[in-house]
Amino acid sequence: MKFLRLLQRALFLASFSLLGLPVFGQYRVGISGTIPIDKLETMDYALLIADPAQRLDLLKRLGIDANIAEAATSPRFSHDIQIQPLHANQAKLYGIVSLPCGIQNQAFLYLLEEAGTNAWHTVDHVALDCFHETPTYRLLTLAPGENAVFVEHAHVGHGSGQMTDKATVYTIREGRMHEVLSTVDYDSRSQDSTTYGSPITEETSSFLQISGRVIEETRITSQNGVPLRAERRIWRWETTQAAFRATPFSAVLK
Repeated sequence: MKFLRLLQRALFLASFSLLGLPVFGQYRVGISGTIPIDKLETMDYALLIADPAQRLDLLKRLGIDANIAEAATSPRFSHDIQIQPLHANQAKLYGIVSLPCGIQNQAFLYLLEEAGTNAWHTVDHVALDCFHETPTYRLLTLAPGENAVFVEHAHVGHGSGQMTDKATVYTIREGRMHEVLSTVDYDSRSQDSTTYGSPITEETSSFLQISGRVIEETRITSQNGVPLRAERRIWRWETTQAAFRATPFSAVLK
């Protein structure tokens, strides 16, 4: 995702060069004034060329907490901020603002709801702990016109020789992000937390969306970097519970 954003920025600068417009030296590619609250794609594009003060101003006007917005736009946390459409198969239109790991070792996903033509404001958010690594997210298509937000590597626990991350799927209902799948996607622990050099056992899961409402999870267990076994299970959508439910793990034969 970050690579695509950098590529977009490079193509933007290249377009100036092709037009014979200077982009370096005393000239500066950017925008003047504030970033208008507009189409989601337009705001996302503006974030690529805006300065930190302009980014901060936009986030606060969208309704994001000032302290969180300031941390996300600080030079200390120079990762991407992204805004993208989110289809919820409902009358209202939605979008997602993703903020990098910043204040109090947390990253954030903010849900935007359209308040009028090209007018947006935040209606919900989730905080993602990132002591281990920065969580990643992607949009899943559950059905035509319906997305879900799939978060991986959100930290949930550490200490005493153990480190755990989880994966979560959120769907959008009535302006709220609802958790419909949650499972550990990374676990690292030593056999004896009191002994330095004790063997480290890791369990790492990867996920593949087989169809709109079927997700395959493959879990690899290794010790000191050497794979020991592979297991697999299937997550299927259960309409009555409005959530994904998993089958038991079964061994993957070599």
